[in-house]
Amino acid sequence: MEAIGPLLIVISIPLMLRMIPRNRFFGLRIPATRQNESVWYDANALCGRHLFLLGLLMVLLEFVLPRYLLTPVLGTVGWVGFVGITIADWRTANRWSRDRERHPGLVRDVPPPRPMRRLDRPNE
Repeated sequence: MEAIGPLLIVISIPLMLRMIPRNRFFGLRIPATRQNESVWYDANALCGRHLFLLGLLMVLLEFVLPRYLLTPVLGTVGWVGFVGITIADWRTANRWSRDRERHPGLVRDVPPPRPMRRLDRPNE
């Protein structure tokens, strides 16, 4: 049970960094994320942040709790956290999908690149 916290942290990093394209195996795979690529990346980034926090909480609890309480408490925190994250992120992804269907021009799939400032020419 002690390995689940670090595992959640490792799994969450590519989701937070939006490195996982749409697929059948990894990520928040619900109808809303399968229909819209921007919802896929946004919902999985949110889910990654939530999983990271859950993993961090579980790692911290490993150091605080006495040994005889580790398995029941980490198991309960893990299941309740995972179910809560799934429900909350599913609802958020559905809301984002509805909003993007109603207002397609308001959300861009890819943010525009920021112009880089040249260091050799200040104040241009």
